[in-house]
Amino acid sequence: MGVVRTLEDLARIGRQRTVSDRSVHLHQDEVTTDLLLDTVSADRVSLDRMSIDGALTVRSCHIDELVVDHVEADALLVVNSRIGRLTIRNASMGCEVTIIDSALDFLALHSCGQTRLERLRVEELVQINALRGSIRISNTRVSSLAVRSQATGGRLGRPRVVVRGLRAREDITFDDLWLSAIEIDDVETPELTLQRVRLDEPLRANELRCSETVRVNGLVIPAEDSTISNSTVRGPVEVRNLGLCGSSDSNRTDATARLALHNTTVMSLISSSEASSVISLHGSSVTGTLGLPSGSSRYSLDSSSSVGDMDLAGEVFRNGTQILSFLERSFTEVTAAALESVRSALARRNRNREVDELYYLARQREAAALPPLRRTIGLGILGGVLGWGVRARNPARVLAVGVVLTGVMLHLAGAVREPGRDLTDLTVAGKSFVLALALWLNVGTGMPSELKTAEWSALAVSFTAAGMLFTTLIVGIVIRKLVR
Repeated sequence: MGVVRTLEDLARIGRQRTVSDRSVHLHQDEVTTDLLLDTVSADRVSLDRMSIDGALTVRSCHIDELVVDHVEADALLVVNSRIGRLTIRNASMGCEVTIIDSALDFLALHSCGQTRLERLRVEELVQINALRGSIRISNTRVSSLAVRSQATGGRLGRPRVVVRGLRAREDITFDDLWLSAIEIDDVETPELTLQRVRLDEPLRANELRCSETVRVNGLVIPAEDSTISNSTVRGPVEVRNLGLCGSSDSNRTDATARLALHNTTVMSLISSSEASSVISLHGSSVTGTLGLPSGSSRYSLDSSSSVGDMDLAGEVFRNGTQILSFLERSFTEVTAAALESVRSALARRNRNREVDELYYLARQREAAALPPLRRTIGLGILGGVLGWGVRARNPARVLAVGVVLTGVMLHLAGAVREPGRDLTDLTVAGKSFVLALALWLNVGTGMPSELKTAEWSALAVSFTAAGMLFTTLIVGIVIRKLVR
């Protein structure tokens, strides 16, 4: 192994021979063994178009600027060093780049193969362009990370990006990539951006902590659910143009791209996509506003998810049909959680009439899922007759029908018809209906003498009790609406 401990030793390897301004530039030189730079201190070291029969190792060095460009080596290792600007370009095919336990100001990797970054502290940007191999980043602190573009995979296949234990002070960006997969675990950053990224495997992000924004734009994923789990975003999550791999295939039956949030808290969520896409919330919460989905995008909420507010985009709901239409456009199915999210949004805006309509719909749907007997009581009596205490027209309609039917029965039974009068006598019919109204509304008009029997008294008490129930309920609902 060729061990280099001084700049002079390094200069003698190539044609430069001497050191100028604490800088060495080796160009088109050959090393017939491994090359180890050990405890070298320099302002600038440039290795350009060199051929090394073995590995190139930089260990325990202090270099202000290190440039490795078009170097053919079996492996490239930087370990336990302090480097200002480290630039590695066009590493040879099959050369694994490993940088561990080092401190840098700036790191740029361009057109490199397999890359491993571990336990680094980078004060400025880490920039990785033109990927030719997989990347593993772990237990590292950076100012920002940008992974952009890539060379075609060819026979080596598409690269995989694995990021674990990364702390970024500014942002993390993945842009213009076609990868085998992205795995994100235990990552903390103000902003995360995935833009124009295509994945062969579902996206996996776990324990992601963003203090500002997560932007997903032009992400293309396979049919299986991509997931963001156990994460916290204290700012907006924007998902735009979520697409499905192979969605142009006319034989596909499932043409919906799916991104699921599990046990995750976000401040706000916005979704917009021309292709069919679904953003699912499982045990997750939107503490701020859930944006109205646009295009062919929709949301899915399970019973353990919650939404603080929802953007209604000026929608006005005059009846239950309009509410259901809005919910079906915004959600994959009208669940109790979806109903509650819209009801909460209406309540925040003091749109009380629509809140009552949402409450009525929610209770009716809950009752429809009960066993037969309880379903009949819920839908027929509590909902249809009493209106769940929010619809005055339901008990008013039942009360009006009861009065009319009672009047008809009294008239047909001849309860107030005098001898010689027939059924067509309008005066007798009018008296029957007045008596029916008095019975239901508990108006003390007095009963005809021929009706003052125990049976008729019991019937009158029954009508009065039912009438008091309905009138009290109607008055209560109306007063509640007026007070609000």
